[in-house]
Amino acid sequence: MSQTKKVIARILWLGRGTATAMGVAVMLAVVLGVATTALGAVPGDPFKLGRTNTIDQMSTLLGSTSGTLLRINNKGGGPALDLRVEEGKAPMNVNSNARVNGLNADRLDGKDSRAFVPTESYTVSELLEGEGGGDIEGTEAKCDRGDTLLGGGFDASADDTVISSEPLVSGIGWSVAVKDNGISTVTFVTALCADLPPLKP
Repeated sequence: MSQTKKVIARILWLGRGTATAMGVAVMLAVVLGVATTALGAVPGDPFKLGRTNTIDQMSTLLGSTSGTLLRINNKGGGPALDLRVEEGKAPMNVNSNARVNGLNADRLDGKDSRAFVPTESYTVSELLEGEGGGDIEGTEAKCDRGDTLLGGGFDASADDTVISSEPLVSGIGWSVAVKDNGISTVTFVTALCADLPPLKP
C-alpha cells in the first residue's frame, strides 16, 4: 500500500511539471506571436507611430475639407518629409500642373528663367555698299524690339578693310564699319538674335 502511494505521488508530480512546461510553451507562443505581428502590419492595422509599418499595399487618406488634409510639422532640426525610392524612380507623383509656392525650381544660379537664352533664334542682315571713294562707311543689323543679341559678324570682299565689327552700345544689334579702298564693294552685316516672347511669326 505504501509503495502504491509513492507511485501515485510520483505520477502527480510529473503531471504538474508537464502542465507547467505546457503553460510556458503557450505563453511563449502568445508573446512571440504578438511580437511577430507587430513587426509585420496587415491591412486594417492602425498606423503605429515610432515604428516601422511594413505593408505591401497602398494606404490612402481620403477626406473632404477646404484646408490642408495632412500636415507634418517637425520642430526639430531635420526635414518634415523624407521620400526614398529606387534609383531612377520619381520620388513623387502629382495630378496638377498648378504652381506650388516654394517648390517650383524657377531660378538657376540666382537667375530667373527669363535670363537664359531660348531655343528660338533668328538672324538679321543688312547690306553695305561701298561707292569706291575710299571713304569709311558703316551700317547696323538690329534685332526686333524686346529681343536679345546673341552675336554678329560680317561678310566682306577681299578689297575691303574692316575698321570695326562690334555689338551696338544698346545691345540690340551689330555694327560694322568698312573702308572700301577706292573700289566699289559689298559687305553684309549680320546679327544673331534670341527670339523672346512675343515670338516672331
